[in-house]
Formats: sequence, C-alpha cells, structure tokens
Amino acid sequence: MDDTKEAVLTYETLYEVLRKEKSREELQKVDFAFFKDVLNYLKDKQKAYDETLAKNDIFSQSERDKLHIQLANVKKILRDIYDIRERKIINMAVNTSRTKTHIVDTAHLLPQEQSLFKSMNEVLGQHRTGIIHKILELREIEIMPLVLPLPETTQFEPAIQETQSETATTKHVKFLDTIEQLVGEELEMYGPYAADDEAELPRALAEILISQGKAVEL
Repeated sequence: MDDTKEAVLTYETLYEVLRKEKSREELQKVDFAFFKDVLNYLKDKQKAYDETLAKNDIFSQSERDKLHIQLANVKKILRDIYDIRERKIINMAVNTSRTKTHIVDTAHLLPQEQSLFKSMNEVLGQHRTGIIHKILELREIEIMPLVLPLPETTQFEPAIQETQSETATTKHVKFLDTIEQLVGEELEMYGPYAADDEAELPRALAEILISQGKAVEL
C-alpha cells in the first residue's frame, strides 16, 4: 500500500500487508491513514452484513454467511498485522534505548504507533539509567516506580456454570449434502465433504452449515 489517494482497501491488500510484515524483518510502509481505512472497511462490511439480516431469501442468507466468514477472516488478519508490527516497534525501542542513537529507522511508524514507540523508549531508557548505569558506576539502585498503576483488586462473582455445548469450541456434524472446501476463521481449510460424511468443525463454521440445512449436529 502506498500514499496515493486512489488506493482502495480490500481483502487482498490487507493480506498483502500481512504477507510483507511476516516475511520482512523491518517495519513495512503502509498508507498514512491505514487504521482509518481499516475502520471504514470493517464498517462497510458490517453494514452489508446487517442489511442481510432483514432479508429471508436464500440469496441473502448465502450472502450473509459469506460476509460472516469474511469479517472473521479480516479481523484475524488485522490482529496478526497489529501483533507483528507491535513486536517490531518494541524491538526498535529496545535497540534505540541500548545504543542511545537514532540509527533506528522510524519513518514507517503510523501516527498511532509513534506514541507507542516514544513511550516504550522513554520507559526503557529510564530503567536502564536507573539500574545498570548506576551499578556500573558503583551507585546504589532504587526500586523503580511503576509507570502504570496496578489494577484495583476486584471481587470476582462466582461464574455461572455453562454446559459443555455452550463452551465447546467445536461441533461434530454430519453433512446432508456435498460441501466444497470451507475456510475457517484462522484461514484453515476444511473439506471437501460428501453427503453422510462426519467431521469436527469450529463452532462458528458448524453453526453456519447447520443454519443452512447442509449439516446436522451429532
């Protein structure tokens, strides 16, 4: 993705961002308004999904199921992108704190990420100066103050006991029709399956098939 206004955010462009972040050590350049574009993209997909809820025809149901899987897949990709970039930013802050130089390239930090990098760099520098530098200078060290307050102690109410079917992450189903390959929320592939085949599927995927009348739970 680049800085051109013509760039349109799609599932394919998001997947390409993830592929580059995974395959390259350096923080990759993305559009300056990446997070804003992502939010608008998700809102559009959610709106399209919500509109199908008001319709009961077969086409709308099929479109709704497709959008449900798309939303789940996109959110998984976004979490992965964030996690990888977060790890890279933390490593950048560590390197900057250690070297006390500005040789780390921060040009590809998004505005929201610049705050994280600055905060991490300041905290690491503070603790490095207050601990290792003092020890090397034969000076006493003090317990460093917490940067963030500890969460207040809360009293936990007894959890409501849930049935096994409510907490299970998978469902065992029997297929009533031939099913082509399915894509799960983690981008994993399932199938194909023939009528009367049985399989253990992720709960969300199984419930979609059951609602479509293409499978029954065993």
